[in-house]
Amino acid sequence: MQTWIFQGNPDQFDIDAYLATSPAQLPWLVTRYAQQVEVGDRVFIWRTQGSAKKDAGIVAEATVVAPAMPRPESADAMPFWRGNAEAAAQVQPRALLRLNRIAGGKEVLRREWLAQDPVLNDLPNLKMAAGTNYPVTPQHAARLYALWSRTGQDWSRDESVAGLWAYAKTLGVPVSRLPGSPVVVVSQLIGRAIPGVYNKVMNFRSIDPRDARAGLAGSGVTDQRVWNEFFDPVANQLREADLEQEFNRLWMSTAGNAEPALDADAAQERAEAAARRLEDYDLDDLLARYHANLAVRPARPRASSATTRVYERDQLVIAIARKRAGHRCEVPGCAHPQFMAADGMPYCEVHHVIPLAEGGEDRIENAACLCPSHHREVHHGNQRSVIEAQLKELRAAHARGA
Repeated sequence: MQTWIFQGNPDQFDIDAYLATSPAQLPWLVTRYAQQVEVGDRVFIWRTQGSAKKDAGIVAEATVVAPAMPRPESADAMPFWRGNAEAAAQVQPRALLRLNRIAGGKEVLRREWLAQDPVLNDLPNLKMAAGTNYPVTPQHAARLYALWSRTGQDWSRDESVAGLWAYAKTLGVPVSRLPGSPVVVVSQLIGRAIPGVYNKVMNFRSIDPRDARAGLAGSGVTDQRVWNEFFDPVANQLREADLEQEFNRLWMSTAGNAEPALDADAAQERAEAAARRLEDYDLDDLLARYHANLAVRPARPRASSATTRVYERDQLVIAIARKRAGHRCEVPGCAHPQFMAADGMPYCEVHHVIPLAEGGEDRIENAACLCPSHHREVHHGNQRSVIEAQLKELRAAHARGA
């Protein structure tokens, strides 16, 4: 599968307003490489700066669903043309795209970030801005997708640990953004833009009571928790050996991978958010979009592989948690019916009360047996905090022998 950058000029076409309509399909002019653009290829849509001086960069991601061939511009796109509408309406070689995701305001991959990235600073459209269609190398594609998957998303606990590591490595010295510096090392490991990692270092500077230099306000709850995890207020110092060990555990086992591992939960949450935005349209409109896609979208979707971050769980912890609970949900008063698993036991799932992704331990003291309904609710429901408190009290009572 090839990855492409398709570039559009907002002075000629109001790409932002058009994307805001969530079009079902986009015919996109292909002036170069028309014979090489194939169904299933990934396309990053690049908005140039234009006269309005908007941030240039990647604003959407799509999949090619029909190859380039002579096509007219779509009728729903014509009102957004600012240039010569007659020329735009002409039948020309266009590939048909299906939008996968449109960037929100904080999710645009800005040109200035990519220009300073050691992997992406030689992207072809950064050097030859006059064209419209550019193939990118597998290395470019992997880095772009890692950034595209994370930009605008809250930092996880594991990412915040990496940010704190970069802060500790630069404490008392100028914070460099040059290749090989702690900021750039972390950027490559976790799939974040270099300015984002730099800002995270500045966030920790603002938290550190020992550092009199100006930092950046805006650190979140996760950053404060990570700071508290590794800062010893009595000794007034970071436990740097513990931080180094945790950083190595989380990130150095994947060092050298072509593409940083993605957070599967974050990807699912992003997909759910996109689906909720689509639900703002009425059902008839959504059905019309669906039927419009049927002609070009295969009934059996193309399979692809991706690396995701997973934690190696102790099977003993899982077995003990289930047997300790008698294979029943441990949420007090649970009335959800349980079905029988293939082994004849009531089906249940083991949940970490403090999630592994938030620094929780894979120990029986941190495990609870839940029915599928409560397991989903504790991750996604509005009663999450209530259930978490109940499970923490349950484990605390168990530890006391109550």
